[in-house]
Amino acid sequence: MANIYNSEQHIALMKILDARNRSSITPNMPLWKLKLTEEEYTNLKETLAQNICRLEDFGIEAALCYAEWWRRDYNGGIPSREDVAVGLGLPHYCWEQLYKAARQGLKSHGFAFIHSLKGNEYFRTLLNQGGLPVNYIKNGTNLGGFSRFLLGLVEELSSINIDWDDNNLDLIKNFNCIAYLGKAFKNDNIYDVSLQIAHAIISEEDRWLPYDDADSSLSELTKSLKREYRRVKSEHRTTPLSLSWKLRLTSDETANLFVNLNVVKEISSKSIEGLDYQSCYTFDVFVAGILVGKYVRKSLVKDDIGEVIGAIYSRVTVGVANDIKWNGEPVVEVKIRCDNDDRLFPTLCGSYPPNFECPQVFQMLDDNVYSLKPTANAESNIAVFSTDWKCDGSHKLSLNGKLYSAIEFANQVDLHNCVLNEDMTITNEFTPYSAEFRGTYIQWVEQSNFKLLTRIPVISVFDQTGIRVGNIKPKYRVHNSKTDWRNLSNSCLLPFGLVDIKVEFPDNKYEVETFYFIDDMTFVSRNERMFSTELCLDSRHIISAKVDECEDLSVEMIDKNIWKISRDACASKYSPTCNLKIMAEGNPPLRISVVAPFEGIVISDLEGKIVPSGKIISYDNLRYFNIISHGQAGMIDVTYKSDKITDYDKIKHLKSPVIEGIVPLSDYRDLFARMFQLYGANTFDRSSSIELRIYDKCIYIRKFVLDSELISDKIRITDDTNEDTSDFIYDGDVYALPVSEDIKPAELVQIKLESYNRQMNLFTIPDELLNSEAILFSGPESSRRLVPKYYNFGQEDYSLEVRREKSATNIIHWGEKLSKDDVFSGEYWMKTVKAFRIISEFNLPFTTYNAFKAIGRVPKLLVNLILACWLNGASDILIQEIDRFEDELNIAVHWIPRTVWGECIENFICLLPPELSSIITAKLGEITELINGLFNATLSAEVASELIHYVAEGNIGRAHIFSISDINQFKSRIHGYTDNNMDLPLIRFVLQNQYYVDQKMLVSYRVMIEAAMCAAENLAQVKDCINLFSLEGRDYARIINFYQKYFKETYSEIFIGTVKQIASK
Repeated sequence: MANIYNSEQHIALMKILDARNRSSITPNMPLWKLKLTEEEYTNLKETLAQNICRLEDFGIEAALCYAEWWRRDYNGGIPSREDVAVGLGLPHYCWEQLYKAARQGLKSHGFAFIHSLKGNEYFRTLLNQGGLPVNYIKNGTNLGGFSRFLLGLVEELSSINIDWDDNNLDLIKNFNCIAYLGKAFKNDNIYDVSLQIAHAIISEEDRWLPYDDADSSLSELTKSLKREYRRVKSEHRTTPLSLSWKLRLTSDETANLFVNLNVVKEISSKSIEGLDYQSCYTFDVFVAGILVGKYVRKSLVKDDIGEVIGAIYSRVTVGVANDIKWNGEPVVEVKIRCDNDDRLFPTLCGSYPPNFECPQVFQMLDDNVYSLKPTANAESNIAVFSTDWKCDGSHKLSLNGKLYSAIEFANQVDLHNCVLNEDMTITNEFTPYSAEFRGTYIQWVEQSNFKLLTRIPVISVFDQTGIRVGNIKPKYRVHNSKTDWRNLSNSCLLPFGLVDIKVEFPDNKYEVETFYFIDDMTFVSRNERMFSTELCLDSRHIISAKVDECEDLSVEMIDKNIWKISRDACASKYSPTCNLKIMAEGNPPLRISVVAPFEGIVISDLEGKIVPSGKIISYDNLRYFNIISHGQAGMIDVTYKSDKITDYDKIKHLKSPVIEGIVPLSDYRDLFARMFQLYGANTFDRSSSIELRIYDKCIYIRKFVLDSELISDKIRITDDTNEDTSDFIYDGDVYALPVSEDIKPAELVQIKLESYNRQMNLFTIPDELLNSEAILFSGPESSRRLVPKYYNFGQEDYSLEVRREKSATNIIHWGEKLSKDDVFSGEYWMKTVKAFRIISEFNLPFTTYNAFKAIGRVPKLLVNLILACWLNGASDILIQEIDRFEDELNIAVHWIPRTVWGECIENFICLLPPELSSIITAKLGEITELINGLFNATLSAEVASELIHYVAEGNIGRAHIFSISDINQFKSRIHGYTDNNMDLPLIRFVLQNQYYVDQKMLVSYRVMIEAAMCAAENLAQVKDCINLFSLEGRDYARIINFYQKYFKETYSEIFIGTVKQIASK
């Protein structure tokens, strides 16, 4: 490279380097930081023009010109490679040669390319080298709009956990602040540089800013962003969960509605009705059956006298879930599934889709995308309303198959209701208030065409910060009547049928929701059999009803509102619901679905096909199957199966009552996870599975159900479920992760395989992998997943024995390399963190990558992994995944000996470059915060806070031996699925000291109590204790992790009490 620099042909580049006392271009240093002058930029462009026929020899000059074009000459819109070539004064036809030369220039100088699910994004990387397009941003009014966007972006990103190295820019498109950007600003490179700015502000690292902060106008921008971040941090508070809505126009006359959970970083238990904060440590939030967030108990809330009155839960999910298409349901189901087996169905602000009988205003968020809340585009609005409303200039709009009217407007528009003879003026001003209607969930209703009420709802109003507003006086009236609104109270007798409820807000705006009040109406079944039953409709109101016949059900009316319903005993499909049409005078028909009350329990897919006994189901596909139960108290029997097990008499069984109604198999996921936890989810044992038995029906659940094989230079996907696979077609994606020894961190990216023949399930191996080693796996969206598998594409496929030998050798190799590698800048640690991100993104087992198996055996390496994740911006991902990471590797962060923490952190600081030592030392509080976050995710919040003080400072209280009373209290909290706790795992611990007064007890009690004590001995480094990180201690480790996970509070209390006893000696 030096010879090239010295060539007279590269004189322009040589002058640039000489002026800055550089001998070469530093790898991965953003090229804008060279701060080229106008003359230097001109000289580079002239060099390219003079050598137009051999641009490949001037790669770094081409890359510098790409960067400078973006920084200086970009003028809005979506940039192209042709734009760059022409902008540099080259002929249009040279764009490809220039682009390839610039790519090669960066690559030859050791630059890493941005990588996303799209693959390597070379063009984005080249422009990214220019940092902020300064001239365009500062031109005219551009800086004002861009500044407002950045202020909003900092606020939005401060409220969520984010992986800063995730190069998927779709995240920004979910934020309302995008509306501040003009159309010319909306492209990936602007989004990219905006994320860099927000990252620098939130991380308080000015050196990460993609521009020169010495510029006065940009310096003021930096100051304003810092002020905004300080404001957001100081105003941090918990807010209740809520949903938001978006309208996406697909044409001038058609649109779709989308819903999503608003990201709330911390939430109070008081805002979720029915949440048992004392026994619930984590909960998952599902919207329309899709997981959108996971929360962990962060702390308990106490009153003035120290009594616990609630809890605060913190979101650990990284990023934002994708928007969910609305399918016409009157209420979007929100389900909270707790780790104590509770299932809650709250009605949130936004659970109801927009009521278009009262005109709704959406404000433009992006091209053809509108938000049901204010954005920056106050003059770009669309109103959508029922056809009862009329106005000049409106047009038809089809939403989910139903016809509405719509009109675009800037400030206001006048409407007239032809039915009610009412006039309304709607404006572009949004209310900051929202209403929540609680107490509306009806358990026996599966579907309906209206929102239903059986009683007066509990109505709350919140302002935009989530604070509840008092003194709300709701009103009601019969739907579409011209009568006056009447005050609504708990003593009101609502009429049967449709009613409108109006909630007036403090700003004199209001919200109207329409409900169908059914009062005491209910359904009763009798004479229930497996293939016939009778359904009775009970109500004190005068109503009539009809049961719809369908292909799978026959209906016979016995009496008024009484029907006999039968199904074919030989049918392969099962209709899980009865659909009724209920008519009441003066009301439109109410269509309602209830569980078909046939006696018995059936497992079916979403199409109603009965699942045959012996079927193998993917663990990630559980929500596509239902257990339908009525009138029969059944039990689910779950156990573990594997070809490696020789004595099934010793295998535990977990039993749980079948939940009445139509319940997705995913609601039993915790039961299946518990069984995998007992015996270890051996991903690479193709026979490892959960057996689920209900009476004589037996199905199997596996983590992965598909396999792959190497055929010449192709990969074929195979179905590994022992079913007829003649018509099997894999419709998912296949990725490869290169794992060759000589691979650089920048090259450790997932590579998507192209389909070669979909009918034969064949995929082409990319050229760059033909002589490489890689791990193959399926895409994150695949419902039936591919077991991760190692290949050396330069050789024939290995046998299982050879695979095991190579894996064992590779684990040792990783252990040696990581032990010697520098955490701050070592390539092996950089590769390990990148692998951690990819495994998290694709939900792969951590045992897929051998580095983590090596880390799991050595506490020092585990601490270094934590430091490496912090250093590389992966703290949030580590906290999100720590529970799964510990489970799969049979380890725990809180077992790490206390002195190891101090030794590793001290070594880390000592090996830092002098110029960074003071910076990193000032940020040690962030490391402590990360460790506390890891403890908090796996232990009770109270113990986590004590433990972090012990690890960081060596300070911890003193304690005496556990008394008989203490032990009895612990025993009272240890309950398995069976009365005698026979489902709990057993093992004999050998403790080095006596920590409790011995007494007779069930073996399961003793194992649970001593499990926490054994873990405490590891932390406190008691001599000759069981080494839980060793291979010999693996069974102990797995069982300790089981008790820590399922008896968290009791385990945590015993653990910290034992640590204090050891410290007292």
